[in-house]
Amino acid sequence: MGERVSSEGARSDAANPPGPGRFGRCSALTRHAPAESTAMRLPRAVVLDPSDNGPGLVRTLRRRGVPLTLLAAPTNAWVACGRDFDGRVMGPLPHQSETWIEVLQELAAEGPGVLIPASDNACELVARERERIPSALRSFESPSSGHLELMDKARLYELAERLEIPYPATHVVTSRADLEPLGREAAFPLLLKPALSHRWRRLFGDRRAFLVEDPADLRAVAMPALEARLTLLVSEYVPGPVRNIESAFILRNQDGSLPLAFTKRKLAEQPELGAGAIHETVDVFDTLDFARRLLEEADFVGLATVEMKRDERTGRPVLIEANLRLSQAFALGDAAGVDASWRLYATLAGLPLAPQPAPRQGARLVVATLELAAS
Repeated sequence: MGERVSSEGARSDAANPPGPGRFGRCSALTRHAPAESTAMRLPRAVVLDPSDNGPGLVRTLRRRGVPLTLLAAPTNAWVACGRDFDGRVMGPLPHQSETWIEVLQELAAEGPGVLIPASDNACELVARERERIPSALRSFESPSSGHLELMDKARLYELAERLEIPYPATHVVTSRADLEPLGREAAFPLLLKPALSHRWRRLFGDRRAFLVEDPADLRAVAMPALEARLTLLVSEYVPGPVRNIESAFILRNQDGSLPLAFTKRKLAEQPELGAGAIHETVDVFDTLDFARRLLEEADFVGLATVEMKRDERTGRPVLIEANLRLSQAFALGDAAGVDASWRLYATLAGLPLAPQPAPRQGARLVVATLELAAS
């Protein structure tokens, strides 16, 4: 516990004693590499709780000379192992939040940096605890940034209602009393999912959307979550193939400008109704416009991935959810030529940016861990 590991696997605990609560480190820092003097002129990028969304960002920023620290949870410890960056394995969020804040305070004492949450838990940590994190570490997330509001799908749909943006007919369920009328009156099949996905994951795992065919199915899936005091959404199922699931990636500044904006669609997902395994850039202006309006109405500042599904009956996109952290498909923006990773970092760091180039349509990204699970 608390040991530091180099890429060759040699222990160096004595030379690098662990900080309080630090579970371990996995890194190969080239502190005396020729590029170090250039790299140290740039603020450190601190990536919080990455999974398979981390390596693409790391590769791009390392090539630009950005010093990097990755703080990974035990379930994704492999992400913290690599060359030329500082990788640390931490305790799980939210249970070890105090330790994460202590480590962020240590990093801030070493110099300026930017925070890039790569999970909902990390996003919530920074938004709620922003006042305890030193200002030397800049972030988009704060109690007033809109992250906590848009993360809750029930509140997101309320926002869509005000803007007359299509979203599935939805019932908010917090108790068995809410559930029973649906079982008698609703038209099946129905889609059941949690209002806050990351709180569901802590208790029930990664699968978090269920197509239920009858009242018995509905009760079987819903009751354990209701007993755990989770809020559920039961909604109509928007028909259409996986290719109809589209997303807009938007990075929004306080002044309303968009340093980054592009769109994509899913080509495959794992499991069914789960995360996207293969993604492709595609120009879908209406999805981008709906996403932009949502973020503007919420006065949101930061990175958002707004997901919609194009209803095969009407051809119109219908709002599904918003992710307010680094998406698994974020590196698609680098593959499509818009330099998404650098634009995210540079905006946070206050560095000048040229106008975004047009994305190359048809660029594809495969999430290898999901494709392996499907094979």
